[in-house]
Amino acid sequence: MSDPLAELNRLQERDLELDQIREDQSRVPDELAQAREHFRKLEISLGDLQEQLREVRLAYNKLDLELQDLKSKREKAKAAQAQATGAKEQTQYGEQIRQLSGLIEDLEGNNKDIVGQIMPLLEQIEKLEAELAQVKAQMEEARPKLEALETANQARVDALEAEYQSKKVSRDQLAATIPTAIVKEYESIRRARKGTGLTKMAKAGNGYRCTACNVQLPMHVAQQVHQASKVVRCPSCGRILWKGA
Repeated sequence: MSDPLAELNRLQERDLELDQIREDQSRVPDELAQAREHFRKLEISLGDLQEQLREVRLAYNKLDLELQDLKSKREKAKAAQAQATGAKEQTQYGEQIRQLSGLIEDLEGNNKDIVGQIMPLLEQIEKLEAELAQVKAQMEEARPKLEALETANQARVDALEAEYQSKKVSRDQLAATIPTAIVKEYESIRRARKGTGLTKMAKAGNGYRCTACNVQLPMHVAQQVHQASKVVRCPSCGRILWKGA
């Protein structure tokens, strides 16, 4: 007569193999992880530069509209001055033209000592556009390698999945030969303990211990395990105790 717990131990070995396959599937190869991180940093850099460029362009467009408005007003003032007949009126338009020219110079700058507000923005736009082009080039260079690594990793994961499904069929066939109540209890413990639901009992001096949690077992518990007349669980960790082969 076969020992159900011996079969359960075989089942647990299969389950641990399946657990290892799932763990291997979830593990990302170092080279792929590095390639992903490199590309992610480039994407972040691209986004940051695009946002900076957007803000600088908004600032430039605002000042450019203001500049065009000031120039339009100055042209109107010049036209009005040309039509003016009195000296006072001509002087008033002249003062207005002078003030508008000063504001225009503050924005546009001149060829001497005033840089203006617009030129630094244009220079910043040019600089950001160059940096953007560089980051985009780096992304295009990095993309093929990342895609190749992703494809290779997917092939690895798919191969492991095929292995998993094949071994699970064998595992389920084995489980079907063990009393259902024992399998259900084992699976419940395994889920709670995240791995093992069955453990061996080992000799420890004059007594016995649970090899999973290493706790000394009461003598009556050890006797019940040896008798193997029912499923006995460790009083400490709750796993099913097995006397071993």
